[in-house]
Amino acid sequence: MEKLFVLYDSRCGLCSWARRWLASQPAIIPLTFIPAGSPLAARLFPGLTPPDEDPDELVVVSDDGAVYREGSAWIMCLFALEDYREWSNRLAHPLLLPLARQGFALLSRRRASVSRWLRLASEAEIAGTLHQVGEAACVRAIQPVRNPKAGRDAS
Repeated sequence: MEKLFVLYDSRCGLCSWARRWLASQPAIIPLTFIPAGSPLAARLFPGLTPPDEDPDELVVVSDDGAVYREGSAWIMCLFALEDYREWSNRLAHPLLLPLARQGFALLSRRRASVSRWLRLASEAEIAGTLHQVGEAACVRAIQPVRNPKAGRDAS
């Protein structure tokens, strides 16, 4: 195994944060992130994630064709990381694996709530908010403040 493809929910704040965190870690096995349900995901992995639907699980596919879902997918992401491989091996132990799967399943089911609680927004959510803000408001926000006494910029 030389590469892992991570199909994640790009519309979820927590999922987008996790993608950025995973991408920032030193990796033993390179991770390639693909939004689940995207045209690229459909072309590379037909049938794994329905197009244009909110994905209900994390899916990891290795370059040798193995497919990991839900808790096993999270463990594979950790396995790919230099500093977390030991944790992935511990979580994959037969005594811990059922608990790890339960924990990851709970987090996945509640990811929208967790995103709101932690105020994590996906790139799509940020873009949607910014599109709602008028250009004039943005221009006013970046204009320098003038000092009326000095007749010049206060900055």
